[in-house]
Order: sequence, then structure tokens, then C-alpha cells
Amino acid sequence: MSQQTVSRYDPHADWYVEHTGAWDSAAADVLPSDLAGQRILDQACGWGQLSRILAERGARVSGVDLSENLVGHARELEAAAPLGIEYLVGDATTTSWWDGEPYDQVVCNMALMDIDDLPGALSAAAAVVAPGGLFTLTVFHPCFPGRADDPDTLPSWPPDRGYAAEGWWTTGRSGVRGHVGANHRMLSTYLNAVLAAGFELVAVGEEAGELPRIFWARGRRRG
Repeated sequence: MSQQTVSRYDPHADWYVEHTGAWDSAAADVLPSDLAGQRILDQACGWGQLSRILAERGARVSGVDLSENLVGHARELEAAAPLGIEYLVGDATTTSWWDGEPYDQVVCNMALMDIDDLPGALSAAAAVVAPGGLFTLTVFHPCFPGRADDPDTLPSWPPDRGYAAEGWWTTGRSGVRGHVGANHRMLSTYLNAVLAAGFELVAVGEEAGELPRIFWARGRRRG
């Protein structure tokens, strides 16, 4: 993440913890229920909702996030109900925080929209996961705009700009994207970046429903 991302999230950490919902652990729905023996990195872990689910499934989990305030919330939860999770304050677009021991899997859950440096984040994931290891990402589905008749939607892009107009924007509303904004990217941008980082694509999926809000993809590190 960039220093700009820190300034977006740190002032809103308390609000974010209070208001984030089930989608904040969306990757749990597409990961195995038994993760015993797996060393997993929760990349851009926020306040650790997904980290705790992975640990409860038997994984040995580390979480890294650039927001010191969000990591503070995660550490408070860990102290209150220990699951053996290690939380690190660090830039998820680099490996400066990494101890050098490869991970079996890396998960980046509902965070790439918040990260300015997409290639950096994916390159870091490829660097810390073992050859043949898996990388799973979840994002708000990038193909759908906001709806004027539904102010509670969490759209990927503003209707007046168009799908191909990538970049950071904010809804200007009271929700998460009104507080911290988001980077809109086309679906092809995400998938091509995964391939360019050294992963081969093994699966993609979309949330069921009339208008899917979540898109996920999984890659296996080549080598």
C-alpha cells in the first residue's frame, strides 16, 4: 500500500471495525474448511476478521497491513482470544516485513481496491508464497456501476465515468467507499496483473445472485 492508503484508513479505523460486514471475510467462502498444517498470509489483513477464520480452520496465520490502527484492533482481538496469529505492520506491496519463510498460501481479501500499487501487491504475494503455492484474491465485482435508485450499493465505478475509466474515486456517501474511496480497475486489469506477477490462473468465480457483488480468482505460483 502507499502512504496515501495509510492516511485513508488510519483515521477511520474505529468506524471501519464497527461497520464492516460479512463481506470483509468473503474469501472464507472460497477456501477449504480444513487448513490444518497450512502456513497462510492474510495480505492487507485489516483488523483480522479473515485471519481468525483461517486460524480456526487450522492454519498457521500471519497478517500484514500498513494501517497501524487496524493492526492494533487485530492484536486486541488476538490478545482477548488467542489463536496464534502473528500480526505485522508493514507495506503489503513490498516484502520488507517478511521473515523469509515461504507461505503455502497468500490471501488478499477485499483489499486490492484499496491498494494503489496493484503490480507491487501481486509481486509481493508471488515473492512470499512457495513455488506451487496458491494466491486467492477477492474484490468487489469490477464490472458493475453504482445505481442511482440504490444508495446502499458498493459500486466499483461511478456511472458518469464508464467502466474503462480506471482510477481512484469516492462515492461521497457515508459508507466505506465514502470514507476511504476505492481504486476501480477493469476485470482484465486484475487478471492480467495476476498472470504478470508469475501466477497461472486456476479458478475464478462470482457471487451468486442477480447482481454479483464479489469476484474472486485463484492463481498458482509458477516455478
